[in-house]
Amino acid sequence: MNLDDGRSRVEPEDNGAVNDPGGAELLYWPDTCTGIGDYMLRALPHTRVGLLRADMAKSFEACQAAAETGFGALALHETTDRENRGFVEGAAMCSVTDQGAVAMAVIEHMEGGATSDVSVSGSLYVWSKSS
Repeated sequence: MNLDDGRSRVEPEDNGAVNDPGGAELLYWPDTCTGIGDYMLRALPHTRVGLLRADMAKSFEACQAAAETGFGALALHETTDRENRGFVEGAAMCSVTDQGAVAMAVIEHMEGGATSDVSVSGSLYVWSKSS
């Protein structure tokens, strides 16, 4: 997903390689292609992405700071892991994007898990880079 504009796309699996990230900051990709348990949400290499916890203020400053904390791979189907990491409704994924903007994707709704794909939706806020 490209957090500058909220666009996502589907790319053919290529043994874990992303041939053209195209400005994307987040990736939902299988590790081994053996089923739902393989899919991990992760930040692409060389991106600045982090999680802003649900109990934190949703502001430019807080999001910019959270983006610097890093985001390791997360198995969305593992409910306990999601909750332990703070990836819950009310939290937000934050990034300083490849275009220099600060983006905040607020998690407003999530469903699925253990035996089904997880659906996550919400609002995207983007503070464009100042000239």
